[in-house]
Amino acid sequence: MGNYARFKLGLARAALASALLALVGCAASPRPADPEPPPAVVEPAPEPTPEPPPPPPPAPEPAPVRAPARPPRADIALVVDASSESHAAVAAAIAAELPTRAYNVVEVVSTATDELAALRNRALTIVAVGAEAVAAARAELPGKAIVFCQVLGYETLFDAGERIWGVRPLPPLALQLRGWHGVDPSLRTIALVVSDPQDALAAEAQQAATAAATDLHVEISSSDRETLYLFRRIAADIDGLWLLPDEEALSPSVLRELLSYAATRGIGVLTFSEALLTRGALLSATSVPADIAATVHRIVERVVAGRTEDLPAMTPLSAAEFAVNGGLAVTLGLPPPAVSRWVTRDPD
Repeated sequence: MGNYARFKLGLARAALASALLALVGCAASPRPADPEPPPAVVEPAPEPTPEPPPPPPPAPEPAPVRAPARPPRADIALVVDASSESHAAVAAAIAAELPTRAYNVVEVVSTATDELAALRNRALTIVAVGAEAVAAARAELPGKAIVFCQVLGYETLFDAGERIWGVRPLPPLALQLRGWHGVDPSLRTIALVVSDPQDALAAEAQQAATAAATDLHVEISSSDRETLYLFRRIAADIDGLWLLPDEEALSPSVLRELLSYAATRGIGVLTFSEALLTRGALLSATSVPADIAATVHRIVERVVAGRTEDLPAMTPLSAAEFAVNGGLAVTLGLPPPAVSRWVTRDPD
């Protein structure tokens, strides 16, 4: 073999060795690690949809509400002294005031004794208008509860053990005096002449006058002629005369003389009757039929219900109706009255 051949054979062997070494080196080198796969994304499990609550059971049908049974109507015997127009007007107001749903009202005049006697065996309450009505009810319907009104001299009606209650016949004296001051703002000194049995009325008048800052001279009379004498004696010292109904101290003839004398002396007179305005009185203060009826109603409610433990023997009124003699007011130098008639209520 020639040198050239040997040379080429060596080159070939060297190349083969290099290739084997390269192959061996590749096999010996560490194989790179496969890349880790990304972590799997775990989707959250959907929350379970709550089951709707079962519908509530239907409400039971309410039991029908029965209206309470209405108590039976109370029987009322409305006994009226028909001899007086004012009593008849009050009786009509009472009949209209007592509701028919609560009361069965039977109206009887005081002189109808047979009709009254026919009611004797009925459980009823008597409403008597006027003194004659009270007397008739006592005679024909003994033992029944009585509510009365429009009675002067009522003090004698209260017997021990009898069920009887009344409404005062006159408007509150303080209310009367307030109306008088409204007509005559210059009123300062007044006189009141009453009989001895009216001492309680005189005391009430004194209290009203004191509250109104008015001087009141109270004179006690034993007869109508003495009343006239006492008035003439003090006329020079007063600018007002207060007349209250009093059978012992007043009479129709003395009333005429009193009013005539007062007018000549420039003395304003407050009286208890509108009819006396034409005789020379300045002002009248009378009770109001609707006020009397409402007061009677309140008393009857308590009597029928048996709630009379603290029911007073006499219940006061709360209103007064005034009428004024406008011509006389001008003659006396007083402000011309804006109206000739009005009603004042307590505590107006």
